[in-house]
Amino acid sequence: MFKWNEFLKRYVWDEETTPYFTAVPKLSREQADSELFFFALMATVLFGIATFASMSGQAPYGVSKLAAIYCFTVVAGAVLVGTVKTVYAAIYTMSAPIAALVALFFLGFPESMALVDELVLLALLLLVTRYMWRVILICHVYSILPSRPSQKRSRRRLF
Repeated sequence: MFKWNEFLKRYVWDEETTPYFTAVPKLSREQADSELFFFALMATVLFGIATFASMSGQAPYGVSKLAAIYCFTVVAGAVLVGTVKTVYAAIYTMSAPIAALVALFFLGFPESMALVDELVLLALLLLVTRYMWRVILICHVYSILPSRPSQKRSRRRLF
């Protein structure tokens, strides 16, 4: 029998590999590594798709080489956040949801979007912008985070 509670606890809500509600000063270096890796993976996939959408004209604003270059540099910044944990790359990566908000302000929403979709998109952009402050803070204090071995030995790793 498949147990949803154990599945969610193990892969979505594990305090060792997904410590999203743990305060940054209480994080261990291993927890910070897991969180920054997952952030870098998600940002790289999202902005990699945005890069190809901007180059191929599938984006709502059509073909834009400038947007493709910007999305590619955000991918590079996310990779640096995930590997080197540099604060400057995290700050640059934070500019992405802010740039999306500015673009929505000047270009507007696509005509085919309903009001509910527009509100959900705005809420997601604001949540991602708020989360980026946490990523910047983790990168800022990463060098002084303690390295603690896991209390429980799980059989799996994040990826």
